[in-house]
Amino acid sequence: MRCLVCGAEMILTNVVPDDTMEVTGFEHHTFTCSECQDVEGRLVFAEQGRGKPVPEQVAPPIVPASTAQDEPVAASGLLTRVIAKIRAH
Repeated sequence: MRCLVCGAEMILTNVVPDDTMEVTGFEHHTFTCSECQDVEGRLVFAEQGRGKPVPEQVAPPIVPASTAQDEPVAASGLLTRVIAKIRAH
């Protein structure tokens, strides 16, 4: 977020839940400008359960690309099938 006064980056300095509304999930965010120290407030709707830590997801293993020595195996399998089809006719 950018400062409306000088255009510098705003830093989130405070978050307070808003319990005054019938709808839950609103928060008051306070931002301070990194340059001119201007303070701005925003009412923000945050997703439910935002304050809870999210479990870390494990990325799938990386499979290396086929190497040159893998190619003859695939080619020989293809060649075997082609020869088998020719012999069947």
